[in-house]
Amino acid sequence: MLYPFSENVIHRLWVLFIIGGLVLTWCVLDSWNHDMNAHLFQISEVKGLTVDHASGMLTGVLEPFKYTLTLAFLQFAFVGVVFCFIFALKIASKGESLAAGLTQVTPNGCWTALVGTHIFGSLLVRSLMMPTHAMSLGLFAATRAVEVPIVAGVRTKVMGDPDINGGPSMRTTMLMFAAAWLVFFSYTEISECLCIWSGFGVALSGIPLYIVYALLLTIPATNIVLQESVLVQLQVDPILMQGIQNIFAAMLFVPALIAAQWLGFEDVRHAFAMIIGHRQVYMTVLWLCVQTAGLSAVTVGLILTMNSFWTVAACSLRVVFWWLRQLQLFYLTNTMLLSVARPHASLWSFVMVCGIALGLGAWITDSRQIEEEDVHEKPSAKLASSISAPRGSGMGKYV
Repeated sequence: MLYPFSENVIHRLWVLFIIGGLVLTWCVLDSWNHDMNAHLFQISEVKGLTVDHASGMLTGVLEPFKYTLTLAFLQFAFVGVVFCFIFALKIASKGESLAAGLTQVTPNGCWTALVGTHIFGSLLVRSLMMPTHAMSLGLFAATRAVEVPIVAGVRTKVMGDPDINGGPSMRTTMLMFAAAWLVFFSYTEISECLCIWSGFGVALSGIPLYIVYALLLTIPATNIVLQESVLVQLQVDPILMQGIQNIFAAMLFVPALIAAQWLGFEDVRHAFAMIIGHRQVYMTVLWLCVQTAGLSAVTVGLILTMNSFWTVAACSLRVVFWWLRQLQLFYLTNTMLLSVARPHASLWSFVMVCGIALGLGAWITDSRQIEEEDVHEKPSAKLASSISAPRGSGMGKYV
């Protein structure tokens, strides 16, 4: 005899399906973005010709694409225009004026912090630095996993008491930190390199590297928390938030481009000429902008479905996606088992699976903890919280 699922079970299954789809989409877009960035910075144009006096042959002088600031500006401007246009269409479909739709944007210091962290925490700006020397794999994995406790601390500071706003407990944070460390460390052992850290700009070492690296671990996580704050506390439309965030980032980035041109750090005029004059470069930049818009939309979807803490934690799954992609290619080109052909990679694949299981356990225990709090809550208080608390204020409120 078949027993139909309850409405609550079906709702939870749909939520899990949506979360899984969003995480997978984010990993795919992030992988494409990483690969296309690497491809773009390998494209070169012939700037001139030199003559080999010994053989009399002409050799082209190649200049690679190295205009990271210009590319960052184009991405900010493109994403901002796209989201503002979508918001204008949304307002028009409701029969409202654009001015009425913008009334939800009120002056607040959170906007300044949001735009600032968005500029410095963008994927393109992060590619401006690279370590001159490789660090140990264990230390690298720990520094990547430290984003988890960082986002938990920042979220408590911005959103308030975790017990009220659905934040993670200390136990959940530590479990998720351990899971992220295992996943990152396993991938570095499997790949035997720091393949998930690549850059195309300035090579740093010593104290400057540690300072910049600390900012790069802190700022992106802070930006995601600030996005949740704007969506939940200020009740701003997510499409409008992304539009304003990127438009103001592009406007504030203009002085940086002027300074880079004047100081000789980057030839902005030649960058635009190279992008417009070469169809391969033009199309690569265009698709990078489209992928960035998609990443922004999926990130907002994850924040609304879960919260900023679990959004940052879910980003750790990018290395799992990369390893699955490599594993697929391995079995398409080999008939041997991975445990036979690459026993070291097989061992660390098992460790990665353990890290995934640990992270899933942290998510389940966090969900159950919030459920228990909701069950023991008084009916009057529960009704009041359902009316006053905005959607997205915590994990329990989403699911």
